[in-house]
Amino acid sequence: MPALSAVRSNDNLSPLAAPRFACGWYETLPKPTAPRVAEGDLSFDMAVVGAGFTGLACTRRLAELYPDARIALIEAERLGAANSGRNSGFLLDISFYEDTTPAIQAAKTRLQEAGLCELDRVVREQGIACDWQPWGNLYGALGGEDEVLLDRMGERYRDAGKPLERWSAERMAEVTGSPRMRRGIFHPGTVLVQPVKLTRGLAATLPANVTLFEDSPVTAIVPGDGGYRLRTARSRIAVERIFLCANGGTPTLGPGKHRLLPVATFAAMTPPLASDGPLADTGPFGLLPVLPGGATLRLTQDRRLIVRQGAAFAPNGHPSDADLHRFLDEAGRTLALHWPALAQTAFEYAWGGVMSLTRNNAQLFGEQAPGLFVAAFCNGAGNTAGTAAGKLLAELAAGEESDLLADQMSLPSPTRLPPDFVNGFVVRHRIAQAKRRLERLYTAVDHPSPIQDGRRQA
Repeated sequence: MPALSAVRSNDNLSPLAAPRFACGWYETLPKPTAPRVAEGDLSFDMAVVGAGFTGLACTRRLAELYPDARIALIEAERLGAANSGRNSGFLLDISFYEDTTPAIQAAKTRLQEAGLCELDRVVREQGIACDWQPWGNLYGALGGEDEVLLDRMGERYRDAGKPLERWSAERMAEVTGSPRMRRGIFHPGTVLVQPVKLTRGLAATLPANVTLFEDSPVTAIVPGDGGYRLRTARSRIAVERIFLCANGGTPTLGPGKHRLLPVATFAAMTPPLASDGPLADTGPFGLLPVLPGGATLRLTQDRRLIVRQGAAFAPNGHPSDADLHRFLDEAGRTLALHWPALAQTAFEYAWGGVMSLTRNNAQLFGEQAPGLFVAAFCNGAGNTAGTAAGKLLAELAAGEESDLLADQMSLPSPTRLPPDFVNGFVVRHRIAQAKRRLERLYTAVDHPSPIQDGRRQA
C-alpha cells in the first residue's frame, strides 16, 4: 500500500488523529536486513508470486514435493508489509458466510481447520517465535440488534459442531476489561498471533531450494516456449511453471479480472498500556464483532490495544487519507466507549489495506492455463484459508489427490462483477448501511465520554 501522508495534530483534528500512518505489527519489530531484489536475467524451474500466507504455504509444499527443483518466491513488498501482516492476527478454524449453502460452508470450515493445522505444524517443527497463543476467539454484544446477531452466531457454531461457551456480562468484563458488553460467546479453537512475526518466521524456515526476492513486484507474465517469463522492474525471470498467489494483485497480471471487490479496512494500535491502568488485570484477548462494520479488538501480549473497524470502497487499490482520518475518529469513539478511562489515550500507529473480496465470497483456484496455477481472493480468511489453498495448489500441480483437495475444487469460482459505477454504488451503499447500524447501536449505549458525531470535543 502506498505510504499515506503524515498527519499533524491541530485544533481541527481529534487527539487520536496524530499517530504514525504505518502498520504497528511491522513497525514494532526490529528492521529486517536488506532485501534480495530480483535483478538481471534469471532462470528457475518454478516461481511463486506473492509471499503472503498463500504463497508461503505453496512454496513450502512445492519445495517438499520437488526437493531438487529451483524455486523462486517473489514478493512485491517486504515480508509482512502487505495483507499478511496488516490483519488482526486471528487464525480462524471456522468459516461463516450467510449466503452460503451448508455443504460449501462445511467444506470451507474443513479447509480452514487444515490451514490452522498446517501452520501449527510448521511453527512447532521450526520453532517459530510469533506470540502463538491458542486463546480462542470471543464475540460480544452491546445490546439490541447486536444480541440478536450474537444468538445467530451461536447457532452457527452449534450447527457446525464447534465447542462454545456463553459468557455473562460479568465474565465479559473480567476478560476484556470493558463493562459495556451485555453478554458474549467464546470459542476455544482460534489461535492469536503476531502476524508479521509469523510471516517472517515462515519465510526464514523455507527449504534450501527456495530463493526469496523482496521489493520485486511482477509487472507482467509472458508465455514462452515451454514456460513463462516474469517481468519485474529490474529482471526477467524464465520459469517452467508459475504459482500466482498474489491475492489482490492477481487481476493486474490477468487472472481474476472483473471479479475483485476493492474494499479497504483499517486498524489502529496504542502504545503499551500502563501496568497500573484500567486493563492492568486483563490478559491478552481477541474479540470479533457480530455486527457488520463493528470493531475487532485485541489486547496483545505486549499490552497494546488494537481497534480494527470500518470499511471504504477503494477503486484505486488503496485507502485514502480521508478514509483513514474518518476511521481514527471511529476508533477513538470505540476506545472511549469500551474503556472510558482510556478516552484520551492516543494511538501510536494506524494503517489501512485493501481486502481481496469477491461478490460470492469465492476463491480463484486451479490451473488457469498450462503451467499457470492460481490461488487468490481469500475474503478475509487468508491466514488459514490461504494457507490451505496454497498447500493444495502445490499438490494439485503435483497430481496428488486428497479429500481436502476435493473440498477445495468443489467450491464455486468468483462471479463476474457488474460495471464499475454499479459496483461502487452497491458497495458504498452497504458500507453506509453498516455504519448507520453501528451508529444506532453506539448511540443506544450509555457512556460518559464527551463524544459527538464520532469526534472528541475540546
